[in-house]
Amino acid sequence: MTLFRTNTPIERHLLGRSLVFVKREDLYGIAPAPPLGKLRGLRIVLKKVRAKQVHVVGCWDTRYSYLGLGVAAVCAEMKDLQAILGYPVRKGIAEPLWVSRSRDLGAEILRVRGNHPMICHAQTRTVVTDRGGVMLPFGLDCEESVQEVAREAAQISHSLSSGTVVLSCGSGVSLAGILRGLPFRPARVIGISSGRSVSRIRRCVEKYVGQIPDYVEILPPLMPYDECPAVEAPFPCHPNYDLKAWAYLMKQIRRLEKPILFWNVGGSLAA
Repeated sequence: MTLFRTNTPIERHLLGRSLVFVKREDLYGIAPAPPLGKLRGLRIVLKKVRAKQVHVVGCWDTRYSYLGLGVAAVCAEMKDLQAILGYPVRKGIAEPLWVSRSRDLGAEILRVRGNHPMICHAQTRTVVTDRGGVMLPFGLDCEESVQEVAREAAQISHSLSSGTVVLSCGSGVSLAGILRGLPFRPARVIGISSGRSVSRIRRCVEKYVGQIPDYVEILPPLMPYDECPAVEAPFPCHPNYDLKAWAYLMKQIRRLEKPILFWNVGGSLAA
């Protein structure tokens, strides 16, 4: 299977009279992998797991993220890795599409009663380690992920310097990679949390880049994680993540230094 592209394009979109450059990291994954640039580094991580003669790998994912599907796809590609994917269940709420697609790829699904994410992650880890497996870090928060995002960010042209970079922040991994990799200093980098606290995102970023530069702003969520803004984007955009950052951009575009680069981490799964 060809699951991932090496590089993703930058598109130009008009927002009113303003030009916005859009980094289409949602195009990184190719079906059956999900449209998610955050999967950069996943193959490297799983090859290291396999090199240790471990054949079970666990991942906990939210109802809206597609990390688990990415793990299922790479495990299916490698053939000798079994994925165990935990996700939160709530009474009366249908199973997410990514879960059924992961099951079709051979992943074992672990239904975890909805609770704080770190508690759910720990519960999933117990099952995985009891099977002799390795649990992936929450949100794929690891050096391999950050470094591979940084490699892609290093390809951004200097013609986009002196402007503003805008993106959605789930864990902070993509933001850390962008800050490490950009070959220039933007006027501003604005990360909009999709639901995680600003303090947790900052801790994640600081782990990989040290002190966060003063031109970086991490903003709190515009709305609860499970809600989506009532706006549309002219490209595939994850409604619980990137669309929130796009909504911010739509509202603030006149106040942002140009040129503007919108880093679209993920798209949405087609039914």
